[in-house]
Amino acid sequence: MLRRVLAALLLPAALLASSASLVRAQARDALDNTLRTAEYSRDPRAIVGALLDLARFDREQGRVRPALDYARRALTAARDAGARDLIDRSWEELIACQERAGDAAGALASFRRYKEEHDRAIAAEERKQLDLAEQKYQAERKATENERAQREAAVRANAIDRRRLQWNLLGGSSILLGLIGFTIYRRRANAARLTRELAVTDPLTGLKNRRYMLLTMGGDIAVAQRKRRNAPFGVRPSDADLVYLLIDLDRFKSVNDEFGHQAGDTVLMQVADVLRESCRASDTIARWGGDEFLLVSRFSDRRTGSVLAERIRAAIEAREFEVGDGRSVRRTCSIGFAAFPFSIPHPDVLMWEQVVAIADEALRRAKSAGANKWVGVMASETASESQLRARNGNSLDRWIEDGTATAESR
Repeated sequence: MLRRVLAALLLPAALLASSASLVRAQARDALDNTLRTAEYSRDPRAIVGALLDLARFDREQGRVRPALDYARRALTAARDAGARDLIDRSWEELIACQERAGDAAGALASFRRYKEEHDRAIAAEERKQLDLAEQKYQAERKATENERAQREAAVRANAIDRRRLQWNLLGGSSILLGLIGFTIYRRRANAARLTRELAVTDPLTGLKNRRYMLLTMGGDIAVAQRKRRNAPFGVRPSDADLVYLLIDLDRFKSVNDEFGHQAGDTVLMQVADVLRESCRASDTIARWGGDEFLLVSRFSDRRTGSVLAERIRAAIEAREFEVGDGRSVRRTCSIGFAAFPFSIPHPDVLMWEQVVAIADEALRRAKSAGANKWVGVMASETASESQLRARNGNSLDRWIEDGTATAESR
């Protein structure tokens, strides 16, 4: 009798496990068919996308070796296609697979190679833009010189029939006034440019400041929205998210109390260096206030937020900060992050400032859980627009309890 009862209880669990295994097998077959179709069509973008989907699927299922193989094949195909966005996605997937495999050294080496390659590409693009600007400037200058030469020739021709001396004096006076005016204009323009640069840069760390974020975030959001609009129907673009990470040093006040404020400033400058080394050239880092920094991972996938948060946390933990006179200290950090748009089905329900506020609440949760932690928050796919709008004060705990949002942490 007891055996029959136990068999009846275990049967639903076995059926559920069998059903889940069948679903995973069907999903894998669909991904394999997608890859074969892409290879038959010889569409490099489709091939890379199919390889990345297979790598992510195997990584999430714990099959690390085939996931690494697919990620490397995707990187090779992306390089052959010369698509910068596909190369970035392939590197990020390869690093995620190495980290899932426990190969921290390999993941760090891959990240450094990716960062060097990405920075070279950015620098090459900047040089190309500078060359185009220089060519345009030279062409405009040449056209201006030709126009001025023609105008001066016409003035000289007319002066033959009129009073040459008076016209020459008038022309000389005009040129002199023009040169004086141009000199004054250039000086004012340079002073205005320097003033604008200082207004958006933190003087201590050299990072951007809060004002810069307020001035530029609208443009970043517009680009992200355009990427989502231009994506094929039913396809979720992997480069249309803005991930906001708030980083706060743990026990920073003790540095000022023990070594002085100058030592604290020195530590903040070194933290800024760590953040630059841990991020892409396309990311934006700002000193948000005091010992708190805001990192905006521009045009990335929200699912990479935890990877970036862990990379920054580990880098700061491993760093030995010099405080002067041959002394050094070690500090950790706490991180909270959230992505914009906060809800993919309802992208306009929250503004970017509200998403940063959610990241700030996640940071407080990381702080309360103890030092050297990170917490990330994402909206549930089933959360309705009315649930997300009814957000009064600190409601993150309530959201997580009722399933409006989910949290992941270290």
